[in-house]
Amino acid sequence: MVESGIMDTVESNTFDSFLVELDDISWSEALDVLVPLIHPVDQDATRIWFAFWPLHLLRIVQESENIDQLERQLELKGNYRIEEQLDSSVDFLFGSRYWSEVKEAVRSQAQSSTSPEGGLADQIRATARALASSLQVPESHLTGITAVAWMAWRQVGPDVFSAGPARPVPQKSSPEQILKARAKKRRGWLGFLRTVDARYTVVFNEKEKRSFFKAIHGQDVSMAAAKDPRDYRSIDLRRTEGPIPFQCRTGTCGTCWFGVLSGKENLNPISEWEKDRLKVFGYDFGLSDGETHPPIRLSCQVQCLGNLSVTVAPWNGILNVQRFDADRASGGS
Repeated sequence: MVESGIMDTVESNTFDSFLVELDDISWSEALDVLVPLIHPVDQDATRIWFAFWPLHLLRIVQESENIDQLERQLELKGNYRIEEQLDSSVDFLFGSRYWSEVKEAVRSQAQSSTSPEGGLADQIRATARALASSLQVPESHLTGITAVAWMAWRQVGPDVFSAGPARPVPQKSSPEQILKARAKKRRGWLGFLRTVDARYTVVFNEKEKRSFFKAIHGQDVSMAAAKDPRDYRSIDLRRTEGPIPFQCRTGTCGTCWFGVLSGKENLNPISEWEKDRLKVFGYDFGLSDGETHPPIRLSCQVQCLGNLSVTVAPWNGILNVQRFDADRASGGS
């Protein structure tokens, strides 16, 4: 498959020429620098977005000459094409309220004849800083969503990035109000109980009031989600029981991965097994070896110990297929 997007313009555009030379490691290193500069409301959200849309996935798809065969080989399910959902892909970020302005800032920078100066993180910060000054908002509110926009431009190219206005995202809550709401303790009618019978709230779409389900203390999130009787298959065919897709419930398929926007400390620490599975599936972008509560988890491997706010990955697959096949052949999975 011929690579589309910014590859068509690299000969004449210094911005695109700069971006096309960057690999996953470059982006991961830049994100390590940027995350501490992002407002806490979007620190994990930014990491989650980058995990949902790794550059590695784009390159695998672009290099394939037979998409149907690739989907079977990698067991790709759901919608893994960011170009079909670019604007909606940022909905779970606080910074999405500035998406239209951020897109315009990145578009203007891409069209500039000025050669990029400094490293990737420095340039993203410069874009966020200039826009923050123009909008008169804190730079920390824009740093994460600006990093997302840079990667989005890299992946979809100027035509898709610029096609049509970004969807309006009316939001009034301040980041502090959002953090306060996430931290609010809601345990239902058994809320006075502290341990075995405690019930917690798992929100899976912060922008819809009814988008939550209940989990009993210690229950794995996948099983708790399956108790939600509402129809979700009309949204995503993978969601056969509840709002979180599942298949094996043993951590071997990777179907049930999700991002934890808030409450990751209310889950059990990640095991070496789960961490290894994230690497096999290719869900480990930005995952630190010493991190005990990362924002990307497998819902069948985590026990709910408190309230959560999560976002469901729009696709699943096995990006490290050679490792997966080796494990399966040896009986390791």
